[in-house]
Amino acid sequence: MDIKKYKGIIFDLDGTFIDSMNVWHEVDYQFFKRRNMEIPEGYKKAINKMPFTAAAEYTKKEYNISETVEEIIDEWHSLVIEEYKHNVKLKDGGKEFIKFCKSAGLKCAYATASADILCETVLNANKVRQYFDSKTYVYEVEKDKSFPDVYLLAAQKIGVNPSECIVVEDILAGIKSARSGGFTTVAMFDESSKDDWNEMCAIADVNIRSFTELM
Repeated sequence: MDIKKYKGIIFDLDGTFIDSMNVWHEVDYQFFKRRNMEIPEGYKKAINKMPFTAAAEYTKKEYNISETVEEIIDEWHSLVIEEYKHNVKLKDGGKEFIKFCKSAGLKCAYATASADILCETVLNANKVRQYFDSKTYVYEVEKDKSFPDVYLLAAQKIGVNPSECIVVEDILAGIKSARSGGFTTVAMFDESSKDDWNEMCAIADVNIRSFTELM
């Protein structure tokens, strides 16, 4: 893949640019353990394309959680923020690749369903925040990653046409919707979405297990 022929690149964060999915499994485990429950079957797949608030609303309604949506979100934050600050690292080759993209003249952005405080915390902790020109959150478009809206807004913010922009994602819904929006797509392998990997590879323009494969 010739990165230099593009003008922009948009990264998903969790599971794509940062190696955080084990953290979220731990958060889910602790959250449900406090309520004497195991993690429900299919829970992760159900929420992995939702913005944070929608995931909390789904969790509250589906499992009859007594706390408010705001209290659920606060609990998730308290469980995860220290992990993001101290233990969550980038995917293999992530820092080197984004530096490579910047040196090649690409505008770099991230588009995520995660919360701003978590994104800023982990990117600053890994000393890569300065390489991103823009950030876009799913809540800004009020549609999840089954739709291309979040990527289209991210591309708009960095002033790049989708046809000249790459989207890197680790979930099938993101690959499908980014392609429908006219982007070149790169599928990043992550254990959390391994069941969809073969289909992702069939749909994406490129598939990788490390960012070193793109340099």
